[in-house]
Amino acid sequence: MDTLRARLTELIDALKRGRLDVPDGLLDRNAAFSLNGTPYETLLGRDPDDPLIRLIARGPAGYRFAAQALIRALGTPLLTIERMDDAPPGYEVTGLLSGLLRGSGGSINCPVIIRMTMTLSGTVATADVVIERDVLTKLDHARGLP
Repeated sequence: MDTLRARLTELIDALKRGRLDVPDGLLDRNAAFSLNGTPYETLLGRDPDDPLIRLIARGPAGYRFAAQALIRALGTPLLTIERMDDAPPGYEVTGLLSGLLRGSGGSINCPVIIRMTMTLSGTVATADVVIERDVLTKLDHARGLP
């Protein structure tokens, strides 16, 4: 768990700096992401088996695609890990997302839960981010502002 925590901390620090770096060995190349239980491919409105969608929605590329939207909405998002628990067959990270919404002067300060499963080699196989729907609406609106 210490290695995972160190890699997550590195990922979060990069995000805070507006960088899309992914630490080596953190994400499996086929890692699948979801938001409030909805697969990322579905959120993109495409067939999950479409090779192009798999290319942009999975693994480090999928993380970068989603993180870029968060950076666009908040500029310098801050995700603070409050707790990390073994939650067989993976881990559950409880944190707090905060930042200033682009173009509105409003702010976000909301709880986030990230549920992850791991591959046998110790990389993240799946990650589901759980966040309040009204916060997602605010982030989406801010992302669309000039």
